[in-house]
Amino acid sequence: MIRYALRRLGRMIPALVGVALVTFALIHLAPGDPVQAELGGETSRGALSDDAVETFRRAYFLDLPLFLNTEIVDLKRRMRTLVAELGDPARRAEQVRAIARVGAAGLAYIVPRLETLPEAARSVALEGLAEVAQRMGVADEIARGESPLEAWRDFWEQYYLDFKPGRARRLALSLLDRDNPHAAAELRRLDTFALAQIIPLFEDLPPDAATLRLVERVAAATGRQVVYDPEQPYAERRRVLDDWLGWWWLHRLEYVELSNEEHLLGALTETRFAKWIARLATLDFGESSRDGRPVLEKLKQKLPVTLLLSLTATFLAYLLAVPLGVFSALRAGRRSERIVTFALFVLYSLPSFWVATLAIRYFTGLGHFDWFPLRGLHSEGWEAWPVWRQWADTAWHMVLPVLCLTYGSLAALSRYQRVAMLDVLRQDFVRTARAKGLSRARVIWNHALRNALIQIVTLLGLQIPYLIGGSVVIERIFNIEGMGLETFEAIRARDYNWILAVSVISALLTMVGLLLSDILYAVIDPRMTRGVEGPEAADRGGGG
Repeated sequence: MIRYALRRLGRMIPALVGVALVTFALIHLAPGDPVQAELGGETSRGALSDDAVETFRRAYFLDLPLFLNTEIVDLKRRMRTLVAELGDPARRAEQVRAIARVGAAGLAYIVPRLETLPEAARSVALEGLAEVAQRMGVADEIARGESPLEAWRDFWEQYYLDFKPGRARRLALSLLDRDNPHAAAELRRLDTFALAQIIPLFEDLPPDAATLRLVERVAAATGRQVVYDPEQPYAERRRVLDDWLGWWWLHRLEYVELSNEEHLLGALTETRFAKWIARLATLDFGESSRDGRPVLEKLKQKLPVTLLLSLTATFLAYLLAVPLGVFSALRAGRRSERIVTFALFVLYSLPSFWVATLAIRYFTGLGHFDWFPLRGLHSEGWEAWPVWRQWADTAWHMVLPVLCLTYGSLAALSRYQRVAMLDVLRQDFVRTARAKGLSRARVIWNHALRNALIQIVTLLGLQIPYLIGGSVVIERIFNIEGMGLETFEAIRARDYNWILAVSVISALLTMVGLLLSDILYAVIDPRMTRGVEGPEAADRGGGG
């Protein structure tokens, strides 16, 4: 059984990759520019800067090719392009900002070429380098030179050997070990060059006061004021380090020159699809554009609510559908069976949103009966109640939403169960069991039902995502703060990160449902596992 389950689990991986590929294709085949679709109002009014729009594009990897990147723009290529384009009067401010942003990481590509640049291009370069010098703490040293050009040439001749990855790492570890003013000053002079050695350390370092010294250093070098307070809770401090790791994942190539081997590998990894898959593999769905909160954090809050409703509805649907289907099969053609069939078809034809609206109108105090609460899953102040009373209150709030999610599935499942039961009752083994003298009840419940359940178990893998989709409307009507309500609001606000996360989670839940169906197959009919447990298991099964 374990080998059977593991083999089925292994088949989920390519299926999930296929789902991811289809979802990725649908997102990028949608008409229009995603940036304009998400930020259209603000960009049209000029409320966002070019840097903000570019940051958004990078967050969605829209600056990368789809599947193959033959021209990776790393630090070396970026700086060559920048230097070649210096001197354009219309882009002067943009070019000064670009030089200041890349900082000391770009000195090796620009300072040795200052003397050969045209006068207009050199003026732009020196203006940008002046901001870099201020951040590096060498502005006074540059100002003492005969001219900025001579000062930068002398500075680079004196200090270029200091810009080595090994030295930057040693200084970072020294500052981490103790509050070393010399190491702090040297790291300030290295500026953005040291980012490649500092930020990767955050993955394993604890968010304590020692790590804070490195966080402050990278914040000063990049201008991102993402710094934690040692008095904050541990989770908040850890989140700051994770934020820096995520930022570095997006911006690393702005500060690092790749080797030849990294260029070859990057042809596949530095693409939209590879980045997208890497994020999905770590369940990193980015931040919600509606409130700026991490999507994964919101999922942890919303998904349990939706699963509680969906799984409860699934359990009730199967609990009622199986006996109803058996009853209809045994009473086929009789008046009682026709009445049950008519009632089920009537239920199946009623839209859930309409039934939910009627339920609110008549059973929540707005109409004739004040039997159930109007909205939510909890009463006010329920946190202070005993556990048993909290459970009872939640169950009371769930009655109407769960009924609205259940009745449609109940009608369909009971029909499937009826057809399956009728088919099994016509089989030879049922007649043989009756001929051997077994009672009718034993033949039905011990032999016929077990085989008839296979068909209805097949539908289990589709029920959970079906109910999660239905919960979008039901949670909106009953104002239940679950994944469905959040998805409804996300669609209205074009929150692509949340919609993507819901698509992936729904696919994952579908796979889990199918895996559960396969396991239940094996429980109902152990012969289904013989193909994966080897010939010995098959022989043992055959001998029984």
